[in-house]
Amino acid sequence: MVDKTFILKDNSEEIRKKISDAGIHVCHCSKFDDSDWLDYSTAVGNGVHGKGYPFEGMTKEETRALFLHEVKNPIWCEDVDEFIEKINEYERQVEV
Repeated sequence: MVDKTFILKDNSEEIRKKISDAGIHVCHCSKFDDSDWLDYSTAVGNGVHGKGYPFEGMTKEETRALFLHEVKNPIWCEDVDEFIEKINEYERQVEV
């Protein structure tokens, strides 16, 4: 199966709770101050992670650009419901 990365250009306590309530693990990095995006990478497969917080020695913009450069064919989700749906859809395929 081809690796996929689902990205949600939003992040809040309410969104993280909704994802968690859907049974999807949400990493503590999603709560970092500058973590304003969320992603789920099937290559990593251990839940939803925060994106946007700067890596050491890099600006937020440089960090985000590096992330987007490394992601092949990102799947942009319009809202948290679509994000959850895409993750669940992928996980159902893996279980089969």
